[in-house]
Order: sequence, then C-alpha cells, then structure tokens
Amino acid sequence: MEAQNAALFDKLDGFYLTKSEHDWLERRFINMTEREKLLFQGAVELEKPQEIGHVMRIVSQLDGYDLLYGAGNKAALGKFVMQNIERCADAARPFLNAEHLGAAYHQSQNGVFFNGHYVRNLRPIDHAVEKAPTLQPVTGEYAIRIKLASRSNMEGVWVGFPDSGEYIDPSHPDELLLGLDALQAESLSECIALEVDCCLPQLAGILSQYNSAGELVRHAIDFGYVWAEQGQGELHWMDKWQAVLELEDCHRLDLALDLSQNLQHFAFVPRGADLHKFGLERAVRDRVIDRDSLPAKCFDGKSYAEAYIQKHGLSATDHGYVAWNGGELRYEYSEPDRLPLTSQSM
Repeated sequence: MEAQNAALFDKLDGFYLTKSEHDWLERRFINMTEREKLLFQGAVELEKPQEIGHVMRIVSQLDGYDLLYGAGNKAALGKFVMQNIERCADAARPFLNAEHLGAAYHQSQNGVFFNGHYVRNLRPIDHAVEKAPTLQPVTGEYAIRIKLASRSNMEGVWVGFPDSGEYIDPSHPDELLLGLDALQAESLSECIALEVDCCLPQLAGILSQYNSAGELVRHAIDFGYVWAEQGQGELHWMDKWQAVLELEDCHRLDLALDLSQNLQHFAFVPRGADLHKFGLERAVRDRVIDRDSLPAKCFDGKSYAEAYIQKHGLSATDHGYVAWNGGELRYEYSEPDRLPLTSQSM
C-alpha cells in the first residue's frame, strides 16, 4: 500500500471493515486527487463518523465540502476571508482583527481546522443515496484525470478535471495547483504524465498522443470545461457528441475537442427518441408548419422524422443517428493530418 494511502487508512483506525469495504476504499484512496485527499481528511475530522457506512458516504460525497487552503488557524482563516470571501477593501484591512474575523467566520460555518487547512461542509451528507457504497465509482466525478510525477515524487499524484474549485489562486488552489504542490514542482515542465483516465472509453491511448505533460493537461482542462458545460444545457448534447465521435471513428483527445466545437455541422436524431415529437419539432424549426396551427395537431411527425433521417443519410450509432450536414468545420486542437473523415471529403 502506498504511504500516502496508508495515512488515509489511519483515519479509520478502530473501524470494522469487511473485505469488500476495505478493497473498495483502497481502490478509492489510490485514485484520489490531492484535493480529494484533503477534503476527505477534513471531512472525517468534521463529521466524526462512528461507523464505516458513514465514512463511505462521506467519500462518495466529497463535492459537498469546500477546502480553504492554508487557513489552518483563526488568524489565517480571517486573512483568507478578507482576501477571498468578503473581498474587503484595502483601506478596511488595517482596522480588521484577522483572528477575530476568523473566529466569527468559523462560528458561522460548519467547518474544522486540520493540518494547516480549513474544511467546511456545504450541505449535509445524504444518507438516502446508494445503499451499497461499494457500488460507487472509485475514481470520483471527473471527466478526465491525469497522474503526474516529478523528480521529487516519482510515485505520482492524480489531478482531475473539471475542477469544482471556485477559486484559482495559491490560497484556494485548484486541482492542478494542489497537484504541483504535492509534486514539489513549480510548473508542468518539471512533470511527466504516467497515466490518463477518461470517462469516454473510445478515447484510447491518450498518453501516447502527447509529447509533454503541459499540452496534455491544457487539453484535459478544456475537455473538463466541455464536459461540464455540455453545450450550455442543450438537450441531447452529450449523446450527439458521442455519436459524432463514433461516426468519425475518433480515438484522440484533441480531435474530440475539435468535434465538440463543430456539432452544429452535424444532423442528429437521438437514440430512443419519440419520432413523432422529434419530427414535429424539426418541422417547426424548418418552418414547414406552425406549431400553434390546426394542421400541427394532425401532422405526422414520425413520417417527417423518418424522411429527415433518409434525406440526410444519417448513420446509426450507439447514441443516435448522425451525419455531417455539409457545414465548414473549424479546428483548434487537431493537427492537419489527423482531421475527421468528413473533413477529408470536403
């Protein structure tokens, strides 16, 4: 067992664990990012769980906690609040007692000081979620994770994206800054990537696609943004993206990013869609029929959807029916000799 994971198990001294619980926690600890490790240690200090089920629910709901990095005592917490939460004016700070402010903030929060940091609870643990914690994923809720190593830490640490952190600064660092801190590295130029874990299984061999950790991490950050935004909530956006990836036989991270920015150039019908509703919506969008008219109530949406699929030559994929609609594709991440099939036919 890795030394850093043994330290996490030390938090569970005195708890009774079954073999399945121990094995799941061991896999989860191995896969934790540095941010998750700090959140877990602080959450256990805060919650003081009395049975292992509570511990496992904490592990599965770490997004319900917030890390105030370096705010390890009342004075440090007060300075953190002045700078990052209340954003106090410079003219006011000489007249504010940092320790008193930290004490007041601590009293207003459900939080705890631990190991030079402060962790606060953002929402209560949901005890009604998954009754079998060992069925929860062991990698956390990340779209993509990268294991980085440095000369000072050859064992490596995981960093995950999208990052849930609100701030990106040394006092409230994101996943990457915490990872670099654990690696004792000032920049990604001092690091190498050891492993990549992506939520989209078709993006295979990502590690071999990059010559530097810096470029890989830059693309991973953007991939995390794309995953989190999902077309700003556009209906069936994720299904459409994955259908396009399948259509283009895409296995590269850089090309997947480019395709995510070009989805407007693909016609798409989601798998399992109500063809009548889809056809009616499509007909309204195509200005074939007025949604509020009497004929709309008698319109054969299913037949219109089937005609749409046939007209555009949509191909069947696991996530829906899709085809390039002839629009001009633009590229930011892919190299010219790695463009998709549709682009090569332009």
